Amino acid sequence: MRPDPVQDPLLVFCPIGRDGRVGVELLRKGGLPARVIDSFDPPGGYTDTGGLLVAEEAFERADPEPLFAWLKSQPPWSDYPIILLRNRDSGVTPQVEARFNRLGNVTILERPLHPTSLVSAASAALRARLRQREAEAYLLERLRASEALRETEGRFRNLADSAPALIWMSDADGQVIYANRRHADVFGRPADTFTGAGWLSVVFDDDREAVQAAWREACVARESASFEYRVLDRDGQLRWLHCEAAPRGSDGTYIGHVASATDVTDVKLSAEQLERRVEERTAELAAANRQLLAEIAEREKMEATLLKMQRLEAVGQLTAGIAHDFNNLLQVIVGGLSMVEKGGDPARVQSRIQMMRQAAQRGATLTKQLLAFSRRQKLAPQAVNLNEALEGMQGLLQGAIGGSMALELKLGTALWPALVDPTQIEMIVLNLAINARDAMDVGGRLTVLTRNVTISGARARPEEPEPGDYVMVAVSDTGSGMPPEVLERVFEPFFTTKGVGKGSGLGLSQVLGFAKQSGGGVSIETEPGKGTTVKVFLPRAKGLQQDASASLLADGLRATGKGGTVMIVDDDELVRETTAHMLEQLGYRVVQAGSGGAALEILDSRRKLDLLIVDFAMPGMNGVELAKLAAAKRPQLPILMATGFADHSAIQHLAAEQVLTKPFSEAELAQRVRRALEDGVGATA
Repeated sequence: MRPDPVQDPLLVFCPIGRDGRVGVELLRKGGLPARVIDSFDPPGGYTDTGGLLVAEEAFERADPEPLFAWLKSQPPWSDYPIILLRNRDSGVTPQVEARFNRLGNVTILERPLHPTSLVSAASAALRARLRQREAEAYLLERLRASEALRETEGRFRNLADSAPALIWMSDADGQVIYANRRHADVFGRPADTFTGAGWLSVVFDDDREAVQAAWREACVARESASFEYRVLDRDGQLRWLHCEAAPRGSDGTYIGHVASATDVTDVKLSAEQLERRVEERTAELAAANRQLLAEIAEREKMEATLLKMQRLEAVGQLTAGIAHDFNNLLQVIVGGLSMVEKGGDPARVQSRIQMMRQAAQRGATLTKQLLAFSRRQKLAPQAVNLNEALEGMQGLLQGAIGGSMALELKLGTALWPALVDPTQIEMIVLNLAINARDAMDVGGRLTVLTRNVTISGARARPEEPEPGDYVMVAVSDTGSGMPPEVLERVFEPFFTTKGVGKGSGLGLSQVLGFAKQSGGGVSIETEPGKGTTVKVFLPRAKGLQQDASASLLADGLRATGKGGTVMIVDDDELVRETTAHMLEQLGYRVVQAGSGGAALEILDSRRKLDLLIVDFAMPGMNGVELAKLAAAKRPQLPILMATGFADHSAIQHLAAEQVLTKPFSEAELAQRVRRALEDGVGATA
């Protein structure tokens, strides 16, 4: 069969003069394929052509027997179209009539004729031939489908006859038309006796009506069915069968059901025994499961013990790494207090007080580093312009790396605001700068770069950021770089390549903790002998940027004119007295309570309170518990939570402006108190 019958050309046989070529030209102008032949036995024959346009005189000048022979042998679907051109005055003799009969599907056109008539007749012949081709395709498809069906049914019957189950097929009316050989084996009679309704004869009398109803329902609904029934086998023994039936057909046409039945007698008879075995096996599995859970618990206990030992070891390393720093800070404070007690030159006393304040601030910074490393510090992120922040600390960075090394800032243009805690970013960049300084020799160069970055691919390492928009801060040095084995451990707590006493190993761990807690990540590019680049990715802020260098003091001390009564709840008397003194200096009236119980007694009284400041870590009743009770008693009372250390999960429901982190300055205290009184912050703690 040709795949595109419409392309088959019309053959033209007009042997006198130029009639053939003129006819072909007319047909082609009409958009029809055509070609000239010069005999009734053309090259390639007639099979792949769309029809024949022949002049009557061709039968006198050439032998037509090859055409008649092909017409007689054409397949059943073919009725080859022929257009015969003859003169209008030509008669019809018996010989001509016999020729017409042998031509079969012939259309006669009388000359002279209009070209349109010729094209119309030729187009009709080609369309008729195309429909014949379509009929051929349809018949071939049906033939193939029929052969495939016969082959499939043959394979099915061969398979069914060798199967150890009873298998049968029905027609669309539910009558059995095939039963496999297994029927003869089980029931001792020929399989063909089970066709029609014969299969019901072996069904046990008490089950026959129900089985017949179930089968009829499945056939009418043309749906699958499942049922069990009893039969009598060749020995007269009662057997249980389980039947599964499903509709069969093709292209959505239902032609019947196919069903199979398996012997489940042993299952039925041994149900109780099987149930006992299942119970026994279940008990065994339960015992094994209990043993497995016990082993898992023991392993988890051992892992917890190992982790605790590792933490203890880490605490020892931490003590060795930072005890020297804390002792130096304490020495400055203790020595300064001694000099202040002795009095003397006011300028020197003021200088010593400033030194003690700086030492305390350095201690607070070290505490923040530890909290950032453990990711338990509560950050207060806001939109920050990192370019302005870095320009503002350029002098600090140059001082940190020393005059023997060059500093270069490469600040990106149109930089997005970063969502970050402005009090932490300076510490992070300074930390990286100090690490870079220690890795470089005299004459080295430190480069700090900012850039907008959009990450679309999945991260390759756990410390890297997730896909999204970030503001990147990259700190690069021209130092010694890191080998692969050092790079693999660089984020481990307390890991350092510096000498004893020269570092606690919190640097990059702190950077990673801060970046992850801020919603970003870190990546490192390094090569031994060529330097290192540490990239910190901070999430892009969707709001207006804030001034990273804004003064807390100028903002906070504006609260002095408001006044009001503040209750401080803290179990540490020194901390409570110090905080009360700062509030009194700011113009507030202060009520003190040393425990949660004492605070509740004051709250139950009618005493006017404008603000409650609660310490988180108190014995008995902690700050969160007290805040909840206070909110229930006085729903409109603003509450601030003061803490020097807290489990992040315990205060994660509080907003950043509700948390007052120790140690805090008078300016920070003034700012938080003013905002709490103005905005009612924490009224529903």
